Amino acid sequence: MKCPKCGKEMRDGYLFCSKDGAFSFANEVPRVFENAKNADGFVKITDIKASHRTKIPASICEACKTVMFDY
Repeated sequence: MKCPKCGKEMRDGYLFCSKDGAFSFANEVPRVFENAKNADGFVKITDIKASHRTKIPASICEACKTVMFDY
């Protein structure tokens, strides 16, 4: 796949997090003791997987530091 920003070839792999983690998106990162689901613009990208790494198939362009994934 070609990078939409610079046009160079992207490398396929996985975006992953530490054990028991999950990926989310929001307009701002909530504080440690705030419920992330209440953050403005919150979108759950993955579920928590107890004792497993959360992973998402992704493509990376190391030339312009772009990562693309579908959720």
